[in-house]
Amino acid sequence: MSEKNENDIDDLLNRIQVEILPLLDQAIVDDSVAFDNANLKECWNEKKCENTKCAVHNNEANLRCWQISGTYCGGKVQGVFAEKYGNCKACDLYKAACPTVVEELGEGLNNLLFLIHKQKAHNAKQLDSIKHLNSELSSAIENLDAKNRSIQELIITDKLTGLFNRNYLFTVLEDEISRCQRYNSSFSILMIDIDNFKTVNDEFGHLAGDNLLTLLGTHVKKTIRNTDRPFRYGGEEFVIVLPETEATIALIIADRIRTTFENVSIEIAASSGPKKVSRTLSIGAAFYTQGVTAQLLLQHADMAMYRAKTEGKNRVFRYDNLVEPA
Repeated sequence: MSEKNENDIDDLLNRIQVEILPLLDQAIVDDSVAFDNANLKECWNEKKCENTKCAVHNNEANLRCWQISGTYCGGKVQGVFAEKYGNCKACDLYKAACPTVVEELGEGLNNLLFLIHKQKAHNAKQLDSIKHLNSELSSAIENLDAKNRSIQELIITDKLTGLFNRNYLFTVLEDEISRCQRYNSSFSILMIDIDNFKTVNDEFGHLAGDNLLTLLGTHVKKTIRNTDRPFRYGGEEFVIVLPETEATIALIIADRIRTTFENVSIEIAASSGPKKVSRTLSIGAAFYTQGVTAQLLLQHADMAMYRAKTEGKNRVFRYDNLVEPA
């Protein structure tokens, strides 16, 4: 080998060591690095191209036309980099940009990093799209859950009073009975009836009666505890389920409802002018014991409430006083 060839090889190896190898190390942490090639030429200028629709025409920032999609070459639109690269590499302009193996390695590295960077950008875009879709899906699920809850509330709620309805009462009673059987505990229920309710409808109309029922529903919700469940049982009758509540506490709650309701009233527009109307409550209390069914417990509370009515109304009566000495 001649001394000139040896010098040329040494020069190329030195350039590779100085210009290429450091880029490989930098590319590990930064795929935006690039080999600086002084041999790049403007393709539109070199080929006297006058097609201003080309993506790189008169654009010095896009000297590597082989990396740009949609360029015009040979009179037709070219595809993306991966599709057209074979033809571009055979182009005189590309060959001129790579006069030595150093430039070939450099441009090969540039092309590889370009694809990596492009793929990362594509992945990031897809990830953003997935995040957006996940966000929309989560929002849709939340809206669906909210609608399901609203529908469920409508199913179990009495429209007039805002309390739970009769159908849901039996579900709650069965759940409470199952819980008490499992843990050997107890609970209480109250059955409430508005005294002389029929006279309100007869004297002032059914709208006034509805207003009084709504008033009682609101009053009950304000008076009971957060753990208690109020229901409209039917007509002017209401039931309250008191979980984990013994007789003494149940009677205190019942009497609080009764005495405080005496002080509330509805205003009715009568022919003689506005009139305030109020009524009292008769309440029957019953207490769950092992073996009692939901239907039987309601029957006990109803019997106690009826006894409160017959003893003069506006009072609380407990069921066990019907069957045991006071």
